[in-house]
Amino acid sequence: MLRTSIILAVLLLFSGCANIVDFGAYTKGTEVTQAQMDLLTINKSKKSDVERIIGYPQRKSSVGKTEIWYYDFTKIRHIGSNIDESSVFEFNKKGILTKKYKTNGSNNSNPLTGK
Repeated sequence: MLRTSIILAVLLLFSGCANIVDFGAYTKGTEVTQAQMDLLTINKSKKSDVERIIGYPQRKSSVGKTEIWYYDFTKIRHIGSNIDESSVFEFNKKGILTKKYKTNGSNNSNPLTGK
């Protein structure tokens, strides 16, 4: 009986490993998924579309007539690779999305992400 209980406990543990990996992981910022990125179309989507789909950005900047929105995200995991990235959206003077991309490093200072 005890042996069966131990085997059952081990099986339950390993069957849920995919869900346990990020349990209790430290996260900071806004994670932008690939599905969210795919909903936004270059030269068509507007600032309001980005805000509706992702939310308000943590940072904004301007370079000439281009406005840039940054969504910084850091995840420090117990198991597996850490994530430190920024999702970046650039808009022209009319508020239309002209570029979207991800970069490494979100300016979230943390020794566990190598910064």
